[in-house]
Amino acid sequence: NLRSRIVLQADGQMRTGKDVIMAGMLGADEIAMSTAPLLVMGCTMMRKCHLNTCPVGVATQDPVLRKKFTGQPEHIINYLMYLAEEIRETLAKLGLKSFQELIGRVDLLTPKKSFNSAKQANLNFEFILTDVRLLRPGVSSYGGSVRQLFDLKSRLDYDIILKARDVIEGKLTVVTVMQKIKNSDRTFGATLSHEISKVYADKGLPNDSIKICLTGHGGQSFCGFLTNGVSVRLLGDACDYVCKGLCGGKVTVVPPIKTHPNFKSEENVIVGNVCLYGATSGRFYCRGIAAERFAVRNSGALAVVEGVGDHCCEYMTGGRVIVLGTTGRNFAAGMSGGIAYVYDKDNIFPPNVNPELVDIIQLPSKHAIDEEFLFETLTHFHKETDSKIADNILSEWSDHYKKFVKVFPRDYQRALRQIAEDDKIAALVQTVAAPSSDSDKENKAAISDDVEDIEDAVTDENQQDQVYDKIRGFNKYPRARNQYRAVNQRMVDWKEIYNHKGVKRGLKKQAARCMECGVPFCQSSNGCPLGNIIPRWNDMVFHGQWKQALKELLQTNNFPEFTGRCCPAPCEGACVLGINNSPVTIKNIECAIIDHAFEQGWIKPEPPLNRSTHRIGVVGSGPSGLAAAAQLNKVGHNVTVLERQNRSGGLVRYGIPTMKMDKDVVQRRIDLMEAEGIQFRNNMSIGSDSYPAKNLLDEFDYALLTCGATWPRDLNIPGRELKNIHFAMSFLEKWQQHQQDDKQNDYLSIFAKDKHVLVMGGGDTGVDCIGTSLRQGAKSVTTFEILPEPPTTRAMDNPWPTWPRVFRVDYGHDEVRLKSGRDPRHFSIRSKEFIDTKGNGDVTGVTTVQVEWTQNPETKAWSMADVPGSEKTFECDLVLLAMGFLGPEKGIIQQLELEMDARGNIKTAPDSYQSSNPRVFAAGDCRRGQSLVVHAINEGRQAARCIDLALRGSTNLAKTGGTLIFSGQF
Repeated sequence: NLRSRIVLQADGQMRTGKDVIMAGMLGADEIAMSTAPLLVMGCTMMRKCHLNTCPVGVATQDPVLRKKFTGQPEHIINYLMYLAEEIRETLAKLGLKSFQELIGRVDLLTPKKSFNSAKQANLNFEFILTDVRLLRPGVSSYGGSVRQLFDLKSRLDYDIILKARDVIEGKLTVVTVMQKIKNSDRTFGATLSHEISKVYADKGLPNDSIKICLTGHGGQSFCGFLTNGVSVRLLGDACDYVCKGLCGGKVTVVPPIKTHPNFKSEENVIVGNVCLYGATSGRFYCRGIAAERFAVRNSGALAVVEGVGDHCCEYMTGGRVIVLGTTGRNFAAGMSGGIAYVYDKDNIFPPNVNPELVDIIQLPSKHAIDEEFLFETLTHFHKETDSKIADNILSEWSDHYKKFVKVFPRDYQRALRQIAEDDKIAALVQTVAAPSSDSDKENKAAISDDVEDIEDAVTDENQQDQVYDKIRGFNKYPRARNQYRAVNQRMVDWKEIYNHKGVKRGLKKQAARCMECGVPFCQSSNGCPLGNIIPRWNDMVFHGQWKQALKELLQTNNFPEFTGRCCPAPCEGACVLGINNSPVTIKNIECAIIDHAFEQGWIKPEPPLNRSTHRIGVVGSGPSGLAAAAQLNKVGHNVTVLERQNRSGGLVRYGIPTMKMDKDVVQRRIDLMEAEGIQFRNNMSIGSDSYPAKNLLDEFDYALLTCGATWPRDLNIPGRELKNIHFAMSFLEKWQQHQQDDKQNDYLSIFAKDKHVLVMGGGDTGVDCIGTSLRQGAKSVTTFEILPEPPTTRAMDNPWPTWPRVFRVDYGHDEVRLKSGRDPRHFSIRSKEFIDTKGNGDVTGVTTVQVEWTQNPETKAWSMADVPGSEKTFECDLVLLAMGFLGPEKGIIQQLELEMDARGNIKTAPDSYQSSNPRVFAAGDCRRGQSLVVHAINEGRQAARCIDLALRGSTNLAKTGGTLIFSGQF
């Protein structure tokens, strides 16, 4: 009747009431929760707990980081109350009054009839869903309902304590005990250590005061918490957790004396899993192999073993481990301290090591410290265990010593170097400051030859070879603020506004701020839409591995030079560091990687090796169309890009001004794509009389529409018919055409020189209008935004990791501030009428009124109302409407008879880019509505994948994040 005398506990991903209910039905008396409460308290699943670098102050003792902890007991209380309420509601639906009635009710569970994979279909739930009440009728199945009799006084420890009492009380100095042990004798040695510690505290007894010789099978936690002065020798084997919490004792485990003549200890497991868990001091000698997770979290004990399983030295922080045989995989995962020596006679060890935190060092031929330590330790090990392996190594020491490798944590190396450096500097300071004898003066003179100033002994932070702290960089180094050139310099030219050289100089320091989060939100759904593998290429830039960083970047993004310049960086908004600090400069690092690659000549045309017979026409050469064309060309299809302008590039060519993206950058990419075999046909007005839209389906197998959302939102108020009121994109486009030597362009029809410019709208397009107007020589620039001024920090309804809706100062705002001494923006303002005070049909001003926004407490809907008496007239003689776009132009859509959604965009099938016409696909803003350049690139990539899948039935093109979906057979 064991079930009634134990309490079953369920844990692992317990987060909701449903999880708790199902665990109870399967027989759980108790529920253990850790992840969910941690998340409630502010944990972001960084998975850096072992490094003491938790950025939200949950799992750290660093006083600076602890201040970042914002969790409150009420958070846990509220979570558990919600959880309990959900459980109570579910119990009520099941007709049960208490959780106790639910335990073991497997009759309330029904296995799923359908499965996601063939492997799941092979699962048999018959035994796990067997009702325990039917197995043992009349026996209680409630955990803990029958009292367990532990009978502690019959434990083996008490026999030992009785025989060692005189030593513990100081009446004798040494005692030797011979005893048999069986595997039901759990935690042997712990009670004995308790009795010793009550008298001698953690000092314990002198070495070998109590000698215990055992034969048999050690139970779980054999010699757990064994203290100083106790030596245990076991002839036999032992279960899991041998020497758990070892704190000074000495333990030796060897095979029984009577073994088969062919028995080889180095080929047999003699102790179980998780030996030396949390050990702080002492010695453990094992003649045989230890199972998995040997020395996990060891922080001070010395151990010698003839072989180990997987995960040896996991999370180890101190001590020494010597392995004289083979090892399993994932050696030294999370190891931040201590040293391991491995006898690697066949040179097969390196692939088994987790290299994230450690270095594998080949021992030098003559190294007194390592060699002396190994020789002395193995000599003692051989004496204690009579190990044949140790005997063979010691007999030919000079040859076998060379086969040892040293596993040395980088953090530990850094700490040792810092200690040595601190000692060196302290000695220099003392010597230079206080010479008291002739010899001291000579020493000072000798030092002066090498060190002109005491500060020379300290590393200069500005040196190019500065060693930055990658682990704690996020807490040590501030975010760089030098991404733009000086305002007074950049606002008088059309060169790119970015400080490329300055950014690149400090890039390693900025890359050191990336925390390599366990859950990288920067590439989540709230972060980068492309799923850029950001932490990985940040780390590669930090280590100077530029080519590898480029490879990782191009896995997910065809045009980093576009996104690195004009993307608003949602990845930075979702950066974990941004919770309580400034986020990592991800956008700058991305741009630097691709620019460096072009500078080095690494970006070259890569035409496909084989061509298919399929032809695809892409309408529109913006970021979405270019991305789709690049992906389709990569798998060998014949791609033609059709553009209505006289140059390819779409939005990045004509919609983004030159100072934000130099057009040489765009042309460089177009030239590269042409060299790879993509055809570009400009001046193609699809849907016009010269090329009706239906011609696409005659010329191509499939058509992809990436024509953008180019139908601008208008402002239909009185006076809208006046001259010099233009859409922002018309203004930007004409100027870009003029800058690219388009002789037919009448750019002077929308020109800001010597005018009072009013920009309606506060987005990126509005900022570009500000910057362009200033450079054209506008007298003044003012912008209107109908929404209220955003807060300087996140509001309660705008939590991390969502995009932070906060007050920002963009490049154009800074430039207006310098010129006029004020910010150009006016918030919560509504335009009522455009006016013409001169009577010549030109706009000369606009009348406005302030508005107040209120939220309905019940519906949560916002409403706007004019503020009485707030009317005001603003002078302006050029108005630019930058209020966004309503959707794509309807000509092509109507000619191809495509369905549209409620917002007027091209409607596609769920999780697809295929329109109502199976041969027509859509991507980018014409499908999803006005959006970001990074969304456009992702749309183009995924549309290309869908087209390739439709053409060939399978595809090698990646999904978002560079993920390949395997559709074949293993």
